[in-house]
Amino acid sequence: MTQTTPRKKILVMRFSALGDVALTVPVLKAFLDFNPDKELVMLSNQQFSGLFEGVERLSFIGADLKKKHKGIVGIFRIFNMVRKQVEFSTVVDLHSVVRTYILRCLFTVLKKKTAGVKKSRFENFALTRKENKIFRPLPHATERYIKVFESLGFGVAPLSSGPDQIISKPLNVSRKINIGFAPFAKHNTKMYNLDKFKEIVRHFDEKPYQLYFFGGTAAEKLLIGGWEKEFKQANPQHDIKGFKEELELIQQMQLMVSMDSANMHLASLVNIPVVSIWGPTHPYSGFYGLHQNPLNAVQLNLSCRPCSVFGNKSCWRGDHACMDQITPSMVIEKVEELFMQQQA
Repeated sequence: MTQTTPRKKILVMRFSALGDVALTVPVLKAFLDFNPDKELVMLSNQQFSGLFEGVERLSFIGADLKKKHKGIVGIFRIFNMVRKQVEFSTVVDLHSVVRTYILRCLFTVLKKKTAGVKKSRFENFALTRKENKIFRPLPHATERYIKVFESLGFGVAPLSSGPDQIISKPLNVSRKINIGFAPFAKHNTKMYNLDKFKEIVRHFDEKPYQLYFFGGTAAEKLLIGGWEKEFKQANPQHDIKGFKEELELIQQMQLMVSMDSANMHLASLVNIPVVSIWGPTHPYSGFYGLHQNPLNAVQLNLSCRPCSVFGNKSCWRGDHACMDQITPSMVIEKVEELFMQQQA
């Protein structure tokens, strides 16, 4: 009998924000497509495991960063957990923060080859500083992820020929038109005023539209529960369990309306067009939804924008004009424009 050669395993690390972890998914799939003799082991926050379900030749190791794996002691626990669970030859760090840097050093002691993503800190600073901004698009996060694999000598299949490859679903106005609304973001500065957001929702609260609301935290779900009672075309979704089911529901949408947030990236994973609302951050920072059409971003041309890459800074003007001056009609017009294109 012919003995098959075991596939080499590669450890990939990316923790923290859901949207950033979601952006690794298409890159990992492209890597596996190009390297049929390799397997990947994804190390990330344990609650993100559903993002990677069903990906062949990819296994997942979850870390509990809030309890068991918190702090410096937790880093050593992660190290011991990983080395006991799986044998691998290479470490790909798609995060490059203190936690992953320490882990890379520990794995180097075990003679593992490692490489980490480049952060483009100067370019980010130049894009977001108050004066003399260098206003130009930075490489997309997925491009920077790919470069880490390439620095280790691996090839990766092309993700796309351009940034706007999502093809809208054909629209039949005689049937239900599902719209997903995701009004939340990790940082408050990236959120559109909720009363104004409700005006957008109210505009579409009639047949043939069916309204779906997406949120993650307990507070967000509580607010959504109130909206589901208030809007007559709302569809309650209390039985969603995990990202796999959420992605399946998002895939039923004709369109999503979201902030610069994780839901934009989740919709992108299942090829759903997104109308996204941008304030202190900007698509030029490299975190726009993969394959989304840049024209579907609703944003204002202000000299102070962008002032932050992640939206974790307070407004230095004090009036949050980048969000407050966006009117609900601007978002509604963009949504209706996209629906018109889907009917063409």
